[in-house]
Amino acid sequence: MDTNDNLPKEADGNLENVNNTDQNQQDMPQKDMNTEPTAPVEETKATPEETETAADSATEIAEETAPEATEVVEEAKEPLVETPTETEALAAKTDNDDEDDHAEDVEAQTLPDTDYNTLEMPALVASLRQLIQDFPINTIKTHVDDIKKSFESKDEEAEKEAREEFKKANPVSEDPEAPVADFVYDNELTKEFHQLHSLYRKQRGEFQRQQRKEQEDNLEKRKQIIESIKNLIDEEENIGTTFKKFNNLQQEWKNTGKIPHDAYNIVWNDYRLHTQNFYDYIDLSKELRDKDFERNLDFHNKIIARAEELGNEPDIHKALRELQELHRMWKEDAGPVAKEHRDPIWDKFSAATKVIHDKRQSYYEERDKMAEKNEMIKQNIIAEIQKITAAGAKNHKGWQDRLEEINALKELFTQTGPATRSNNNSLWEQFRVVGREFNQAKNAFYKDLKKDQQDNLDKKMKLIEIAEQHLESDDFNGSLPVMKRIQSEWKEIGHVPRKVSDKIWKRFQAACNGFFDKKNAQKKEENAEETANFDAKMKVYDALKEMLPQDDQEAMKADVQKHMADWAQIGRVPYSKRHIQDKFDKLLEAKLKAAGMSAVAAEMMKYQSKLSSLESGDERDFKNERFYLRKRRDEIQDELRQLENNMQFINAKDDKNPFVVQLKKNTAALNKELDVIKEKQKQLNVLERQINKAAEEEEAANALEAENAEEESSEPTE
Repeated sequence: MDTNDNLPKEADGNLENVNNTDQNQQDMPQKDMNTEPTAPVEETKATPEETETAADSATEIAEETAPEATEVVEEAKEPLVETPTETEALAAKTDNDDEDDHAEDVEAQTLPDTDYNTLEMPALVASLRQLIQDFPINTIKTHVDDIKKSFESKDEEAEKEAREEFKKANPVSEDPEAPVADFVYDNELTKEFHQLHSLYRKQRGEFQRQQRKEQEDNLEKRKQIIESIKNLIDEEENIGTTFKKFNNLQQEWKNTGKIPHDAYNIVWNDYRLHTQNFYDYIDLSKELRDKDFERNLDFHNKIIARAEELGNEPDIHKALRELQELHRMWKEDAGPVAKEHRDPIWDKFSAATKVIHDKRQSYYEERDKMAEKNEMIKQNIIAEIQKITAAGAKNHKGWQDRLEEINALKELFTQTGPATRSNNNSLWEQFRVVGREFNQAKNAFYKDLKKDQQDNLDKKMKLIEIAEQHLESDDFNGSLPVMKRIQSEWKEIGHVPRKVSDKIWKRFQAACNGFFDKKNAQKKEENAEETANFDAKMKVYDALKEMLPQDDQEAMKADVQKHMADWAQIGRVPYSKRHIQDKFDKLLEAKLKAAGMSAVAAEMMKYQSKLSSLESGDERDFKNERFYLRKRRDEIQDELRQLENNMQFINAKDDKNPFVVQLKKNTAALNKELDVIKEKQKQLNVLERQINKAAEEEEAANALEAENAEEESSEPTE
């Protein structure tokens, strides 16, 4: 006899707040366990596999303690069933409601976990079609609602953009808010989505009607079972046979599915009433009752043991689902026990339940903390995008740099976990809005840029005409300043239309290169010394290139340094042959590394060679080198500031994040290069001071010599 049906489990999945009023139906004292609110139902939905596992565990416990057939004797001391209280009836109704919700969501855990806000309209249509085709219609409601909300938002935005495009193409009013009478929004994706959603609603309605019919059939079955229990009292046959029929009717009652909610309380009260009447009729003996108590106690202890094992289950959701099944078994399948065991076993079961509840509470608290952290990160990202949009840029390169920053922030936003449930959708909408505002600002810049590009094209065409005029000139001294000036002006002029950009650049480049090639050809003829220097440097280069690796790395290093010294003693080469210096530097670096020097040490020794060449050069070489080092140093510092700015939006201590690893790697490389640049600047300054000092000493010596000569010339002769 299932007589322990008054232990409710709450509809929201709370397995802690269990009211065991009249637990075993025999003068059981009332006990309330008030605990904290529990998580929503969706957090503890079971997959089909987990539900089957919990059911198997329950079946195994039940089969081990199944009562054997017993004979019924007279002189029962007390009934095993009491009249149900109002609390019991309400708890039974709550259980039936919870089972309805749980049955609808039991397959939901097998659905793909997708953030539909990130999908575009075609992907949303495909997702809805896949859900309808691949999953039971009663398990996809939450996902369908999320898809519908996301699709309608994007569809509304697409309609707004289409209306704006229509108004631009067909201006009829100066008022931007004026309605567009002839505008028709015709989107095939929207039609397809509405057709699929209508199909879903139709199938879901058919499923609900079928479910209602099954519940009504089950209601009739239960009414027939109640009528059969009622008629058992009037049957004139062996009490043992009657009791077996009663047990069969009870089992049939348990196997009957759900019934309509509005009839649940009435049917349940009728069932309990006639069950009580039957027990009053048969009067079980004390011997049979004690034997039944013993079996029921063993059943309760096995339920308690399993509940205590669940306290060590790492998957808190799985533990909650199985604990829910154990509460159902305690309430429906476990019969009464002796009075002295009722409080102790209930206390043990309640304690095991509380352990799992506390673990679940800790899990939700930790999850909420992480959600709050994610929310703060996303708010900072949105604020940073707004700041970048407000700052804007003045040119194409600036907007491309801003775009790279925005893309990095977008990637970080999507990689960050969910925020708090109340603000997650709102943050996503804000993220879309600020992204759209940035795109609008960027597009507005390029729209204004088209007019500027046409003006720039006219300016560059004039420069091309000047360059082509001087290409034919033989007055290199007069034309050289002009060519340098127009090259500088070309760089200052902004972008031109892309379709002519390459064409005019090649034309301008050809004119400039032609002029300077002619000038360099003349200079080559006039400067035989620089040509001889080039030939000498080529000999040094070839000798260094042919030098083979040696086992004695110090000797090899000395040989390399000798070649460096020979190179430094050779003077300037023709301007058109200046590339020989880069080739020599690369070859020198390879040989120094082969001699066992580190990359940094090789770079600095190689730079000594360059300093030697600067020492024999003119002031222009110093200026060029100083300009290059200062420019590269500024570029590295700008890049380091950008990397530090990016690091502020992520957890820099998370060494497993590939984004963090790459940022740290880039920072280390830039810092290393910055140290080399600083050392080069230091050595360049030292060399310049030495040259200036030598020049001053030479000038002073010349002045002193001139003064002495003047004094000697002024002395009288004998």
